[in-house]
Amino acid sequence: MTDHGLLSVGGQRLRLDEASRAAVVGASVVSFNEGLTLQDREDIYLSNLYAQLATRSAYEDGLVGNWFDYYKNKLRYLGWDSARPVTPEQAGRGLMADSVSQQISRSVGAGYSRQASQAMASLGRSPDALQLFERTSLQRDTGLFQMIPCVAKSPGKVEIVLYHKQFRTRRAVSGFLFRPMEEVVESSVEQMAVVTFSTLHYATFRRKVAAAVIAETTRHLHELEI
Repeated sequence: MTDHGLLSVGGQRLRLDEASRAAVVGASVVSFNEGLTLQDREDIYLSNLYAQLATRSAYEDGLVGNWFDYYKNKLRYLGWDSARPVTPEQAGRGLMADSVSQQISRSVGAGYSRQASQAMASLGRSPDALQLFERTSLQRDTGLFQMIPCVAKSPGKVEIVLYHKQFRTRRAVSGFLFRPMEEVVESSVEQMAVVTFSTLHYATFRRKVAAAVIAETTRHLHELEI
């Protein structure tokens, strides 16, 4: 629950600063433009984390065929609806962070890729946040993560780009985002969608979602300064 910019998590309080416009949320990097309120950002953080945790659990239990489709369906239930699929270009060479920005730019435009680039640059300057993100994203020789730039469109509506990447590594690694892909990645699959998030619809689920992730949030959320 939010109280003057504070998110109460497991008896602790994580400050959601008015100026903060990006965060690591589990295996996602979420970024915002200036038009989103603290409540909007908290809603996006927690609903995204809720969907991630549910999908990861089902995936590990062998109940999920396509990770991204299952994840989108979990988000749709919470008001992340009106999805428009986007087909990203194939990942290129060079740093994975640069490749992600280029794919977002070519698929949905420079406005969203600029947000993503700024968030990743900030992530590169924050060792604790980067370690959290990469540790959460990697499992043995497999990695998956989301890049999620968000733009306020109208009262109660946020347009969100979901960029999802799954990849298999050539060998066991501890980091990947700022390493040349040709050194790390054996194969990869990228999926994207543009989604409209209804914050008014989500408000009916807010308490339920917060309760479901309350014990996990401090381990999965790390704010970034841009």
